[in-house]
Amino acid sequence: MNNLNESLLKKAYQLPKLRQNIMNSGTMYLYCDYAGFATPNVYGAACCIAYNRTVNTTAKRLLIEQDHGSSYGEMMAIIHSLDTLKDACCAHEPRIAIIYTDYSRISRALVQDCFSHPQVRQGRDDLLAALANINCLFPNVDVQIKYISSHKKNNYLHQMAHNAARDAAFT
Repeated sequence: MNNLNESLLKKAYQLPKLRQNIMNSGTMYLYCDYAGFATPNVYGAACCIAYNRTVNTTAKRLLIEQDHGSSYGEMMAIIHSLDTLKDACCAHEPRIAIIYTDYSRISRALVQDCFSHPQVRQGRDDLLAALANINCLFPNVDVQIKYISSHKKNNYLHQMAHNAARDAAFT
């Protein structure tokens, strides 16, 4: 873990709300983020997972040929979190998994029929397929996707995901 992440993790432990999420052994918390840079055409997704006194961050560069917008990118970050959750569920047995995203329209996007861009529809369809897959593989885990809203401010776990997504975009 790099020095910045160590610093953010120490700050997270100091906040009761985040410390509670880190210490929880029944609910797994995943904070995801997307970073996109259209000019150099680089994109990344990351997930910070907190569960049972451990915090890990995963990230990957998204192989996107052109910028499809932040809605699409945030959905790709959620899919990355679902992949991370799949691996984590094989090692642990959480009852609940909460994926936090800073994509404010996530609830609407999951159920809407009309999209202004076909890539966003494809992202939503891919997200629904990934969600169905994890529900099929781990039916006893209640997977929830939530907008982080005001929970984002001073949320060092989300900041770790944000930094990792930016780093992944340029690797």
